[in-house]
Amino acid sequence: MEHDKCAMKIGFDGALLAAWAKHDNPVNILDIGCGSGLISMMLRQRFPNANITAIDPNEGAIQQSEINFKNSPFEKGFELIKTSLQDFTPQNKFDLILSNPPFFTEDTSSGDLNRDQARMEKYLPLEDLLKKAKSMLSEKGKLYLIYPTWEQNNVENISQKTALKIAVKTTIYSRKEKPSKRTIFEFDLRASETIIDEFISGNQDVGYMSGYKVLLKDFYTIF
Repeated sequence: MEHDKCAMKIGFDGALLAAWAKHDNPVNILDIGCGSGLISMMLRQRFPNANITAIDPNEGAIQQSEINFKNSPFEKGFELIKTSLQDFTPQNKFDLILSNPPFFTEDTSSGDLNRDQARMEKYLPLEDLLKKAKSMLSEKGKLYLIYPTWEQNNVENISQKTALKIAVKTTIYSRKEKPSKRTIFEFDLRASETIIDEFISGNQDVGYMSGYKVLLKDFYTIF
């Protein structure tokens, strides 16, 4: 896969999210902020018969995803749309929605609009994301986000405001003795309570844990 044209490069967060998301048989899938197209292609590998829509407001990301989609081995294509989530008007509901959204809240502009759009929360406020996702979910649909662990309380508060339920909250650790940097949230329309979970991934320095290797073995040749 190539990632030279998009502002945010291929990394741990997107790969983990795409492998982590669960659904028995999604018909329609949405990738919000597709970037390089990594998440969409991993989902295509997992769900070969699903209809996958990938959206991004950034021209460089759209070009990058288009290149990677064309070079992929998958027979079934992707619907790739240059649009912000706020302006997106789908014709159908989605059974599975994924996003590795921008989360930097400080106004620390890099001077590069493409990079800022991919990094800064003001271009896709979390409340906008959750409200729009709620309106697009099918009855049994699920939304998965990977977000900074230090923003857990904010995510929970905004979720309550939008009436979108957190079904599972999984805190990700590279090592248990080190602070967590990421949490994966599973949202749906029906959850009555939140299941609290944790996952230890390991990392390149200390070695990857067996659970992480099993989760990513179909996507990474090193496993």
